[in-house]
Amino acid sequence: MANQQQSVGEVINALNSLYQGSDLVGREQANAWLERFQKTTEAWTTSDAILGTAELGPAAKVFAAQTLRNKIINDYAEIGEQGALSLRDSLVTHLRNARSGPQPLITQLCLALADLAVQLGAWTNPFADMASSFLSDPESVSCLLEFLAVLPEEVLNERIVLAPDFFRQRSNDILTNRAGDLIQLLVQCLQQPDLRPDTHIRVLVCFTSWLKNGEITLLMVQNTPLLELAFAALKADDDSVFDTAVDAVCGIIYETRSDSDDDPGSVQAKNTTVEQVLVPQLNGVAAQMRGDQQVVEGDEERIRGYCQIFAEAGEAWVQRIVLNMGVFEGLVGALVDCMRLESLDAIAMLFYFWNRLADLTLEYTSSCDPSRRSLVTVFETIINISIAHLKYPESYDSSNMRGGMTAKERDEFREFRHNIGDVLKDCVCVVGQSKALLHPYNIIVANIDGNAQLPWQDLEAALFALRAMGAVISSNENEMLPKIMDTFARFPSHPKLRYAATLVIGRYTEWTYEHPQYVQFQLNYIAEGFKMREVAAASAQSLKFLCQDCARYLAEHWADLLKFFNEVVSSNTLDEGDVIEFSEALAHVVSAVPEPSTTSAIESFCMPVGQELGTLLQKPAFVEDDRRRIALLLDRLGVFLRFLYVENNEPADMLLSRIINESWPLVSMSLQRFGSDALVSESIAKFIRVLVEFYANVIRPIAPQVVDAVVVAFQQTGLGVYLWLGRRILSVHQNLAAEDSIALQLVTQMVEKISEATLALFQGTQFSDIPETTEDYFRLIERAVERAPGYIINLPTFPYIFQAAIAALEVNQFHAQTSVITAWSQILAPTKRHIRMMYTNKSTVQTVTSSGTQDASATSSSAAAAANSPASVSRAQQHQHHHNIRLDVYPVEQVVDLCVKHGFDLTVKLMYGLMRQFDREVVPEAADVLALLTTIVSEGPLVVKGQFNTPPLATMCEWMQAIMSQIPENNYPAADKQVVLKELAEHIQSRHWLRIKAIVSDFAAAFWRRNLGNK
Repeated sequence: MANQQQSVGEVINALNSLYQGSDLVGREQANAWLERFQKTTEAWTTSDAILGTAELGPAAKVFAAQTLRNKIINDYAEIGEQGALSLRDSLVTHLRNARSGPQPLITQLCLALADLAVQLGAWTNPFADMASSFLSDPESVSCLLEFLAVLPEEVLNERIVLAPDFFRQRSNDILTNRAGDLIQLLVQCLQQPDLRPDTHIRVLVCFTSWLKNGEITLLMVQNTPLLELAFAALKADDDSVFDTAVDAVCGIIYETRSDSDDDPGSVQAKNTTVEQVLVPQLNGVAAQMRGDQQVVEGDEERIRGYCQIFAEAGEAWVQRIVLNMGVFEGLVGALVDCMRLESLDAIAMLFYFWNRLADLTLEYTSSCDPSRRSLVTVFETIINISIAHLKYPESYDSSNMRGGMTAKERDEFREFRHNIGDVLKDCVCVVGQSKALLHPYNIIVANIDGNAQLPWQDLEAALFALRAMGAVISSNENEMLPKIMDTFARFPSHPKLRYAATLVIGRYTEWTYEHPQYVQFQLNYIAEGFKMREVAAASAQSLKFLCQDCARYLAEHWADLLKFFNEVVSSNTLDEGDVIEFSEALAHVVSAVPEPSTTSAIESFCMPVGQELGTLLQKPAFVEDDRRRIALLLDRLGVFLRFLYVENNEPADMLLSRIINESWPLVSMSLQRFGSDALVSESIAKFIRVLVEFYANVIRPIAPQVVDAVVVAFQQTGLGVYLWLGRRILSVHQNLAAEDSIALQLVTQMVEKISEATLALFQGTQFSDIPETTEDYFRLIERAVERAPGYIINLPTFPYIFQAAIAALEVNQFHAQTSVITAWSQILAPTKRHIRMMYTNKSTVQTVTSSGTQDASATSSSAAAAANSPASVSRAQQHQHHHNIRLDVYPVEQVVDLCVKHGFDLTVKLMYGLMRQFDREVVPEAADVLALLTTIVSEGPLVVKGQFNTPPLATMCEWMQAIMSQIPENNYPAADKQVVLKELAEHIQSRHWLRIKAIVSDFAAAFWRRNLGNK
């Protein structure tokens, strides 16, 4: 007893230090002590004693209840069945004593009891026991309702780990089989007059919890006052009551969804309830919404609640609506009214309904169907409402382009406009394209022909709607689009309007191709936009699309376009990105220029760029503008060559070969002078990528120089952009030489030299300090091992790469973690597959078939020799498809040796990451890597020696035993460790390799829930 009093005193002192102390260090120490205390076995009795001490305040008791709940979830095995039953009785007593509050204490005690009920099979009927303990006392009924409200949520608590069979049985025992009893109890509470005033609300909360969990069906409640209670609560002024009522009504509606498993009787019952009970109720809710003063005043939460209800009803009954519009006309009217509300976040909840309604309208109705005609009218209304929502605020004017909105609000409004644009596309599909286009056309005409000038926002919204509709407008639409295009010349002069109209032109360039009479006007319109800085970006984008789709009509104007391009570029009105888009546009046009003008067009663009670049690179010193100009010139030339396409044109091909060969010295000089410059190096890398991916045949003679230049640049700078470029080269390396073996040797040397430099960098740096380099390097290794495993794994540096990959698992940045783990998968997964195949075939023999997989023809002991003699691979094998270019025997023995030698270190890093460091999204693949390693070290050493009848080695069991022994008992109980080790050993010996991942994943999840889940 004295020890327990001392323990209680220590907890109270720590809580006082945490909540009342002024010393930050002292508070942190108190928090750490309390966290350690919660993992001790003494926490059971000490917390129970705190809850039983009347003199202690609510803060201490809430902490004690939280502690007991965490212990029940994480350490249930510590107390056994009898201890759990005793704890149940104690918790019931504490809950009864706390019936007057505070509410946080009641909630924590109910959560603890619920978590106990989920796991304690000996507690046969928690529902009945709790009801008998609390229902007789009016003051205690709220405690019972709180327990019943949290019970469904705790049954699904992922932190509680149960055997699947026990979970299913327990869920049935304490929830499914008690749903009818719950309904009776809730109705009894509603009819009992002497209960607390808030009982009805607590009944609604409890009802909603069970409803959302799926334990209550519509048939159970359709003749009870619970339905009426849910709809009546929507009239409450209290926001929390209204929100609870919204959840309840949505849950009721959800239960009426059609299910493929429903029998005809259930379908009929649901339809009857929907049409005779819920639709009239919702019609009343619609009338309430229209007269709700809080909605009129713009209360966001209130508006969201109404929209949530009607969106739920619309989605649940959308098929019924299409087939029986007359019954649901009021509901559809309410949904239309919801779309008129001013809360953009709330009405976005309705977008999915309109999409489904449009799809099913087209699927189930014909053009002469009365329902289709009614729905067409509805969708026409939605078009007008949507266009109204697209309008910028009136505060957006020429003197206040931001309109008083924050950057976040502007981004959200921009996203909303694009999302509601999808609704407009759905409307077009139902209404018909010409009829739909009439709505923005009328707004346009009203703006440009009306006596009273409307705000520019109206016209801009109509133009945006046109752009959104463009995705579903046919290029053969001849009724409305010609009229719309003819209005462009009469638009008011406003940068927002010019911007929007220019983007509309860019959206309809496929239509323009079918109507070439508009090409010249649209080209001039776009060109004029380049003179306005606010419109230049839209002009560059639309010109790119116009040139791409209408190149055949613009080819004869290539010289004028190039002249205009040079004028615009020299005027410095374009951003660099716009210059690049303009360059792409020119490439599309030049591609369509017929001979003999093709070579002149190519030369006219490329030669001035090359000459200016050469002049700049000769300068003895550079200023900032020179750097930016060099980068831009490289980008311009690279994009032009990327999108230029000439076919069966020998003079043009010869010219391009000359241009590329003449450009390489300039690129090489750029690397020498600007290889370490972040801006220019990126442009250089993008240009080289164009060369290797689109002009590989041209650069074959200089391919070794190109690859060597990339290697040297990385060695000198360590910039990740060269690792990215190396990965791109690996992807297309088979095109860089006439013989695949030569190409493989080329990229193998590249990987080796880059690895030497990277490993040197890793030696003196923490991986978490260079996450980008770590990510880029291991993505390179992943690609290299995928494309040429025998060549890469047999490199002298590969053992050091292997060890670096182990160390790199400590990186704490998500993308870098993903890169390292994926590289490990690429190294180990093929090795496991080959080991399993060799075991199945009872043969150490393997080779490469024409499909790139290994079969029996060469012993694994000869793998290194084969890998180091790529010329020995047959010509048939050398010409495999480029997506499957493994030309060498897979080096199983080498990988097995490395795994055996360094596997313990790898296992330690993986286990630590799984427990404490890896992002939760990385955990599944990391667990898979550990499972792969388990297979390799257990079976690999035996298979490569031909010992097929020998049981798997216990290597991984020994490693895991050593690792588990270092995990403190407070973090993971000894009994649970033994379960993991036992299951691991059993599955290894039975060769159930696929189950290893599940063991590791479950362990990681359990450890995380126990130690990090609350943080």
